[in-house]
Amino acid sequence: MKKLGFILMAIFLSAVLGVKTSEAAYLPEYDKYVEVSYEDARKIADMLGLKDIPLGEETARLSFEMQENLIAKIEVILKTEIDHYYIWLTVDGKPVLGIDPPVPLYN
Repeated sequence: MKKLGFILMAIFLSAVLGVKTSEAAYLPEYDKYVEVSYEDARKIADMLGLKDIPLGEETARLSFEMQENLIAKIEVILKTEIDHYYIWLTVDGKPVLGIDPPVPLYN
């Protein structure tokens, strides 16, 4: 009986210690898609530092990667993970820019 209790306790402890808590991350299920004109998307891309880069899938990927890198650096400085999502600007139904909207963090 002691052996069985010991084995059950070992299994319980390994399960508790082995289960990783959920981490904050990019939450694509909360993404929003907003249809805009090409001109508006161009103005916003220019404001993001993507001046003279043609709008399209490549611009969407670049804007996403730039912001993901920035978020990763912020998380290192703050020593915390930040849940985030994107607003995808679309032209003719195709994403051209990904924008991570600022959300205030309160501790």
